[in-house]
Amino acid sequence: MTTKTIKLDLFQENIKYLSTNELGNFIAITSRNKIVISGTETPLELGVDILMAKIINEEKILIVLHRPTSIENALIIDYTGKPYVKFNIGTSINDIKINGKKIIVSYFDEGVLRGDKPDCDALAVFNLNGEHVFGFNSSNLQDQLIDCYCVANLGNGKIVFNGYGNFLLQELDVNNFNLVSYKIPPVCIGSQSVSTNAGNIIFHSTYKDKTSFFIWNLQSDEFYQMHSEFKNLQSTENGIFYQVNKKSFTIINPLEL
Repeated sequence: MTTKTIKLDLFQENIKYLSTNELGNFIAITSRNKIVISGTETPLELGVDILMAKIINEEKILIVLHRPTSIENALIIDYTGKPYVKFNIGTSINDIKINGKKIIVSYFDEGVLRGDKPDCDALAVFNLNGEHVFGFNSSNLQDQLIDCYCVANLGNGKIVFNGYGNFLLQELDVNNFNLVSYKIPPVCIGSQSVSTNAGNIIFHSTYKDKTSFFIWNLQSDEFYQMHSEFKNLQSTENGIFYQVNKKSFTIINPLEL
């Protein structure tokens, strides 16, 4: 297991939210609602209360606004702050992943049980026009989720996710929306974060173990546990996880020696 800590140049403010890829290319929201992006010198200041942010590509950024009563609470902007699209992304968001030209959003149980779309779908897919093109619970009436615990990009336009309700690992093709389900090892149930690498599904923070990594290969069904001391990790691409601190974040690669 290897780790790398990256410090942000922040003065009299802390990180409120941060997401990164496996290389450490990040976007962060500070306690003063500034948008800090790796490789840029000047933070963006939009004058709004920002909840989350994700880099979509080299031209566009997704911003989620802290507007619990607003219908349209998400913006797609460019790196200068110019808006392109405004849409309703939901209010009980657990995590967001970008997969090509699709935005994948998972939701906590409070939104699912409230019954309002898109939150009630547990997992929703949007295109870059802000259109809600897929909802898991709407499309899967028998094995619904009450809470989507974790989601990860699998590659080739696919994602994996699971949560409370059916406790299966769901594989979704975000282009044709075909679903495949897998029965996961019992020890992995309740995982709060997941990433994938070369056919391996890597779980972290399960119901019974909040610090270990569990590596499961979908093809061979090989399974093993890797102990760690990390808690409350978030996932990014290619088997990488990260932990956010006040003014820095640490990238963790459990498979690298």
